[in-house]
Amino acid sequence: MKLQYLGDARDAFKWDLLHWICTDVSFSTLVFVPLLTLDDEDSGEGLTPHHRFKCQDFIRPFLDSLKEEPRSLTRISALGTLNHGKQFRVRVFAPDRLIGSGNGRSEYWSDLAPSELENSVVFFDPDNGYETKTQRGPKWIEHSELKSFLERLPETSVVVVYQHRPRRTWVEMFADLSNRIGYVHTAVAAHESNLAFIGMAGNEAAGKRIANSIERYAKLHPAVTFTKLLSGASQAI
Repeated sequence: MKLQYLGDARDAFKWDLLHWICTDVSFSTLVFVPLLTLDDEDSGEGLTPHHRFKCQDFIRPFLDSLKEEPRSLTRISALGTLNHGKQFRVRVFAPDRLIGSGNGRSEYWSDLAPSELENSVVFFDPDNGYETKTQRGPKWIEHSELKSFLERLPETSVVVVYQHRPRRTWVEMFADLSNRIGYVHTAVAAHESNLAFIGMAGNEAAGKRIANSIERYAKLHPAVTFTKLLSGASQAI
């Protein structure tokens, strides 16, 4: 992700959905892994006002705070305290660390310990989403990274990944992705015209938690569609 995106319409969808998942099925912690990259100079990205997406009212002031200068990912830790009746912990992983590429990329993950993240939603926020056959690097998360992470994640926890819509339909994109994520038991999507959030789990129990929660969210938001990608025994790849 980039700091210039903080507080825009995509952020409204993002943090509203993640807040919903954590409180709807009582996950105790949200772990935000930003995969931070440098802002694009002279770019109009991140300027779409957050009111373009219909989120919960108490999310609005939070989004405004994220746009305050100097921008900082540490402010995201306040998300878990916005609803006094339903609170959860928020951990922002390495808020000032840039995701690298090539051999240096492994250094980004060096002090992230999946085995310690019980009953957590772990959110990965690459600029563009999952790597494709032709595109890798800092703007994408690699399948090998996700597979390794999920293998060490407790069975009580799930993963959510940001996905920007490529130059093809969601049907085509989801079909391709489904063929590449045999390392999970369950994968579902909440998506609108230009972006999606993919919920993933390595076992049936956690899969039901994330799938049912995202499906309930979509039913409350006419602009959001729920799609099931995978639901079955996980396979090694």
